[in-house]
Amino acid sequence: MSILVYGANGYTGQLVVKAASEQSVAIILGGRNAVEINAMAQRTGFEACVFGLDEAVSLKKALSGVRVVLNCAGPFPRTAPQLVEACLELGIHYLDITGEIAMFEWMKTLDERAKKAGIVLLPGVGFDVVPTDCVAKKLHQQLPEGNQLEMAFMNLGGGISHGTLTTMLTNLGTGGAERIKGKIKSKPLAAKGKIIDFGLKKRFCISIPWGDVSTAHFGTGIAYTTIYSAAPKKFYYLLKMQALLNPLFRSAFFRRWAQRKIDKSVFGPTPEQNAHGRSLVWGQLTAPDGKSAEIRFEGPESYWLTALVALHIAKRVQSEVVKTGYQTPASCFGPELILEIPGTRFF
Repeated sequence: MSILVYGANGYTGQLVVKAASEQSVAIILGGRNAVEINAMAQRTGFEACVFGLDEAVSLKKALSGVRVVLNCAGPFPRTAPQLVEACLELGIHYLDITGEIAMFEWMKTLDERAKKAGIVLLPGVGFDVVPTDCVAKKLHQQLPEGNQLEMAFMNLGGGISHGTLTTMLTNLGTGGAERIKGKIKSKPLAAKGKIIDFGLKKRFCISIPWGDVSTAHFGTGIAYTTIYSAAPKKFYYLLKMQALLNPLFRSAFFRRWAQRKIDKSVFGPTPEQNAHGRSLVWGQLTAPDGKSAEIRFEGPESYWLTALVALHIAKRVQSEVVKTGYQTPASCFGPELILEIPGTRFF
């Protein structure tokens, strides 16, 4: 019973294939682009499976004999529903690398169906959200009475992929989010800004609707969560005008124009950036009495870390008895999960 990587020809999918080749892990290359998928299969020696997601019968046929699906094809609202439904019907474990709050919240509603099917639904098995989920869980172990969580992340020497920017474009104009009193609440994007010490660097950061607004609560029950990302301070001030800009951001004209720009010029970090970049995470949990715990994390460049940890989790799900139903990475495997990847540390 094998691991199928759907979207193997995308930027992150190709990194997963590279990691699998280096580790001699047998995978199936899945995707709808026959030319690219078959060419990859020839280069790597892995089995190819070309299929789209629009026809349920052919989709189920393509997944026959598969134990784990690792979905690397975003934007995930366009690909996850079909794959998840097929996995629920066929009893196949489902993983993906989404970081979108709505996707986590939707998959959480499928918990009982997943348990009945005997499978795990485990979204967010990349940089979104494994390191931060592990930091949140570890902080909660250190300070169980903590109820206010702040986390932030940044990259040193990396870049951004076509798929990530396309997802950002899809969500542009929808605002931000925080967890307040246990509930996810809409907030303006960049409602908060602060300088954060990541240990190796200090950076100005803005609040964003990162997946941990959903996932951290699932694993810990923490009532308040705010997530930050490093960003230029001028970007923070620009976003203060977002109420005026959102109608433009949501317009079909702007989205078509921006997508053409992304298609022509955005290809993701270079192999050198993957090899030498670093990803950093900071987390702090505070209790009502003012007591706090703080953790920092350092790991490989975020896209390469996504490939390594996604493949690692897929291997564990393939070979181990895991908790069924909806899970987050740290709820399924514990906060030390991220340290199983070479080149990672808490400090």
